[in-house]
Amino acid sequence: MNLASAMFLAVAMTAARPEAVVLAMFDAFNRHDADGLARLYANDAQLASSDFCHPRSGRAEVARTYRELFAEFPDIHDEIEQIVAQDDRVAVRFVARGGEGARSLSLPISTFIVVKQGEIHSDISTFDTGGRPCVP
Repeated sequence: MNLASAMFLAVAMTAARPEAVVLAMFDAFNRHDADGLARLYANDAQLASSDFCHPRSGRAEVARTYRELFAEFPDIHDEIEQIVAQDDRVAVRFVARGGEGARSLSLPISTFIVVKQGEIHSDISTFDTGGRPCVP
């Protein structure tokens, strides 16, 4: 983690503003920092996605989820299109991009996040799975 990213993460966590925490989450994602992402989540956080068979729970599952995604798409990055925050809830519309040719990815995603006391407690992402089966 570089100094600027560490400072951004520290400010997000101490300010505890939900929008700042979510922006720190996207920053960590775009750096492919699975451990940094996990630290933004509560110990008992719930992570749900259109391609999961069941919601995942806890920091270890958050880290596992992102490590697997970064391994599958080594150049994946998110581009935020819109973010709306109200109290402890943040909605984000973004596009996940990566890959080339047949492995290219340009996936619109909507994510609904609940942040309490500077930690993500719930992260629910919805997108078109293209008919692919869910993953455990």
